[in-house]
Amino acid sequence: MEILKASAWQLLGLSVALSVFWLLLRAEILPPSGSPFVVYGLPLAILTTAGLGLASLFEQVTKWAMAALKKRREAREHDQRIAEHQRKFVEHIPFMTKNELAIYGYLLTNSRKSFTAEMDGGHAASLYKRRFIQTDAQNGHSYGLYEFPFSVPDHIWTVLEEKRDQFPSEFQDQKLPWFRRRF
Repeated sequence: MEILKASAWQLLGLSVALSVFWLLLRAEILPPSGSPFVVYGLPLAILTTAGLGLASLFEQVTKWAMAALKKRREAREHDQRIAEHQRKFVEHIPFMTKNELAIYGYLLTNSRKSFTAEMDGGHAASLYKRRFIQTDAQNGHSYGLYEFPFSVPDHIWTVLEEKRDQFPSEFQDQKLPWFRRRF
């Protein structure tokens, strides 16, 4: 039973060693033996260990291949989700409010991917709902009412830089466009 716990390489190594021993007996380099254990058991042991080793090796290769295929499929699905989200963002640009356009315009003009806003996101709340911005808040940290961290996801920032001309680049007043000043 202990042989079933051996790795593929151990089983294949044992099979090769038994094969060499059997060939040495057949070539009469070692003294011949008439024992039924040697005559019938040795070839059977060679086949058994080789079969178990190959089966174990095949199982390991199959697991590796399945894991690689799964990782590749997940990466492809992730890329498709990102592309779909970027497409939705581009389609939403014409429907953004002046404040939403100003938020992105301000961030682009000042080369800032992150900002702090009111806890509910202020004028960026609908962008947050659509995941066009994300919160950077971490569990266990406390944030003030006006100091809640938000940022633009990397894949959305890429689209923003490509569509820079669709967002305002000049601001009449210096107030931050995402604050509602409700609190």
